Amino acid sequence: MKLAISPCWRILLSSLILLLSVAPPLQADDSPPARPNLLVIAIDDLNDWIGVLDEHPQVQTPNIDRLAARGLLFTNAHVQATFCAPSRISMLSGRLPTTSGCFEFKPRYDQAATLQGIAPWPMWLGRQGYKTYGGGKIFHEGTGAGWTVDCFEQIIPSGRNPRPDTPIHWPVRVWDWGPIDQPDSAMGDYHLAVETGRLLKQQHDQPFLMVAGFRRPHVPLHVPKKYFDRYPLKDVVLPEVREDDLDDVPHPEVALTPHAAPNHAEILEKDLWKSLTQAYLASITFVDHCVGEVLAGLDEGPHGKNTIVILWSDHGFHLGEKQHWAKRTLWEETTRIPMIIAGPGIEAGTTCAEPVGLIDLYPTLVDLIDGATPHELEGVSLLPLLQGKSEFRHPPVVTSLTPEDHAARSRDFRYIRYRDGSEELYDHRNDPHEFNNLADDNRWDSVKAELANALPSPPAGTTEEKQD
Repeated sequence: MKLAISPCWRILLSSLILLLSVAPPLQADDSPPARPNLLVIAIDDLNDWIGVLDEHPQVQTPNIDRLAARGLLFTNAHVQATFCAPSRISMLSGRLPTTSGCFEFKPRYDQAATLQGIAPWPMWLGRQGYKTYGGGKIFHEGTGAGWTVDCFEQIIPSGRNPRPDTPIHWPVRVWDWGPIDQPDSAMGDYHLAVETGRLLKQQHDQPFLMVAGFRRPHVPLHVPKKYFDRYPLKDVVLPEVREDDLDDVPHPEVALTPHAAPNHAEILEKDLWKSLTQAYLASITFVDHCVGEVLAGLDEGPHGKNTIVILWSDHGFHLGEKQHWAKRTLWEETTRIPMIIAGPGIEAGTTCAEPVGLIDLYPTLVDLIDGATPHELEGVSLLPLLQGKSEFRHPPVVTSLTPEDHAARSRDFRYIRYRDGSEELYDHRNDPHEFNNLADDNRWDSVKAELANALPSPPAGTTEEKQD
């Protein structure tokens, strides 16, 4: 028996079918969800030697490069402090070192009087209804012990990276390097990657924050031998360095703050430059493999379409540039970092040359989840850049070495001012290695003045203040 449908109902039914056929889905794959999941990948001591930044001709980072192809690569990203502890405090609090007073290993985040009641963003996201997971090195003190225990609901297992029983190249064990006869599975970083990938493959019923903090390529540079084999020692390309590069630096004794890193002259004397560079490259490729494990877990799980991925490093790393090793300088090799954000609503394969800071991460997270600002944040939200607003302009990014020594990085220039008012200025359009200090050339006075305006006020009694 046929069902009789009146003309009016027939018209209504036809209209409903047409409407359903053309209406967009409630959540398009390429639109940012209202409460996206957040996957944060932190890498310790990774400088700008990744494939997509093209700063070393041999480096192999296929997984980080693949992530960059999926989102927005910031090609001019910089830290606010020159080594791990204060850099991470600034990033996690959204406060500049000059505000928090955190320039060294102490005070820790929880010990700083200026940060009492200031929740780091993992804790804040937990208060916004996110299920929070974290493992490895996120805070300098690690994760899941002491004061950090309240920052994540669940700790992702990791473990230590093994060292050889006796030093291979350097008597100070923390600065030793060389291959180890161990599989990937023996490495704490790899264990963290596998466990993070496993969690990403699971179904989660509430928005999550997952942070994996990898320790390589931080020293000691010991990773499985197969990663060293990718960079034959005789073929290793060294960074471009000039022997006279410090001749136009006004205060090498300040710029090259003494710390535990090897002395460049001793590295040369012992003919270890290629060997140590090889170890750094091998460690980068190892951590890239760990990143690949995490991304595989995301891609194979149910949350790939509604998860925003953020990758960053806590500072760069010198490998002989300006006769220096490691960090703690105000030059490009210390301050510049890889930074990538990818996910729904972010155009794939895009780059941004605007200067941005690691301190911008906190306000960006606030905007990504449409949350209320938890406290005064000194960074700038990068959401306009993630939305493709090319007209957006970011102010110069400030990095501090001490309370009295600072640098400002714009799109084209780096300006450094030391405690006595002496200066350095580099034009990155023509001098990407910062070989030629232009500070004494009065043709650049307007550029210096503009960038100096971005720096903290000089301390009382400095030469610059007296000249004013």
